[in-house]
Amino acid sequence: METVVDATIPTDQFVLEESIERVPDVEFEFVRFAAHRSARTMPFVWGSTDRPDRLDVALRRDPSTEGVSCLSTGDGRSLYSIDWTASASRLVDGFIEAGGSVLGIRGTSERWTVQILFPDRATASETFHAWRDDDVSPSLSRVSNLSCRTETGTGMSATQYDTIATAFQRNYYDVPRGTTLSDLATDLEVSHQALSERLRRGHSHLVERMLSESATAVTHRS
Repeated sequence: METVVDATIPTDQFVLEESIERVPDVEFEFVRFAAHRSARTMPFVWGSTDRPDRLDVALRRDPSTEGVSCLSTGDGRSLYSIDWTASASRLVDGFIEAGGSVLGIRGTSERWTVQILFPDRATASETFHAWRDDDVSPSLSRVSNLSCRTETGTGMSATQYDTIATAFQRNYYDVPRGTTLSDLATDLEVSHQALSERLRRGHSHLVERMLSESATAVTHRS
């Protein structure tokens, strides 16, 4: 059964360690990308900091990068396209090669947090053991099946969650799309209208949760 794993990784065991040391207030967020070759597994990264000029220099000097381009800047953060070194890209390649889908990778001066969707628990276990063989020691904070995730906090039904997860795995959200709504409907054996409604309701729950969490965070900072 498909398994979602949440884990944390020490900053000195992952990519961009020196950039984080040079710009301690930085917050990184990887942008998911459909991999076509290992060197471009996860090329896009958002970086948020009060010193974007310093971050730009730090990224270009970071030992885990071979090339860095700033694509856009605004609202306190910048989007970078990064060519990783072979050793850096291998850290993420393990998930892709095992059939995993990276749902999220975020990093701060304290730690990196990752969330990966695996086809089953055995694959997840094998992948994390491979990481440990490369001297990376992730701490697992949560391991659960998709059905468990849908019952705790997302607001979505199991059907809505599974539909969005399938669309994500088939690269429906990529630009350009890796599949069409009609193809997804055929694969899931539902009508085009039923699939569209599932996605709409699921997206609505996700946005509602995101806005609720954002409002709570703002209240706590006030």
